[in-house]
Amino acid sequence: MLELKLGISISSVESRMHWRLMELLAKSSIKTFELNASMFCDDYDGALREAFRRMLAESGKRVVSFHIPFSAQDDLSSTDESMRLRALSRFRALFKEAAFFQAELLVLHPSTEPVDQSRRSEHQAQLSRSMQELEGEIKLAGMRLVLENLPRLCMGNTIPELQSMLAGKGTTYGACLDVNHLMDQYQLLPDLVRQLGQQLYTLHISDYDGIDEKHWLPGKGVIDWGKFLRALADIKYQGPFNYEVKINQDMDLAERIAEIESNFAWIKSLC
Repeated sequence: MLELKLGISISSVESRMHWRLMELLAKSSIKTFELNASMFCDDYDGALREAFRRMLAESGKRVVSFHIPFSAQDDLSSTDESMRLRALSRFRALFKEAAFFQAELLVLHPSTEPVDQSRRSEHQAQLSRSMQELEGEIKLAGMRLVLENLPRLCMGNTIPELQSMLAGKGTTYGACLDVNHLMDQYQLLPDLVRQLGQQLYTLHISDYDGIDEKHWLPGKGVIDWGKFLRALADIKYQGPFNYEVKINQDMDLAERIAEIESNFAWIKSLC
């Protein structure tokens, strides 16, 4: 039986952490969070970080994942070796932030955009090299790294290519399936879930128009959520059901959180 718990990328409702947001998250039904590198960038004295970590401990909520930035200077697949080494250095610096919140997963884009299509194999080789160099540190921290499927002409723009990046890497590495990144392949979503199977560690949940990413709330677009949930049940998925959506910023913050909670209640009714 599929047992879903509500998770969100906090950036879905607010770009920066602040005291009111923390209070609302503590009172919400949200169980798991994904952070990113800019969430606490205004927290110069560390007070917010400490308070957020206390809130997690007191509430039983968890930071499951930490999203690594995806600018050109963070590209672990860069074919420019000096850029790749710089990206490794930036990754290691952010590693400490993820560890502070006891994040279990590090979410990584396999490349930036655009990618020179004549050099895809070089990008994959460089990414594999980076993953190998980081493996010991990731294991030592008790974390795992997940590669996110990407749209258009990025690296990891098909599930077979994503799986080829994970081949032979062991359980330290897995996949983050962003259901909004499948472009015109949305009807294949249940099959892709089953293909990933135990390699699927986490999700980015949203809906779209079947053409390009929109990050709408589920039910607003083309995805057949009933079939998707049945596929998750088939592989005995136990990871977070993590919303990564764009909510109307004209709404009050509490209303944005309530909007996601209401949508999740609808999703659970489909199980």
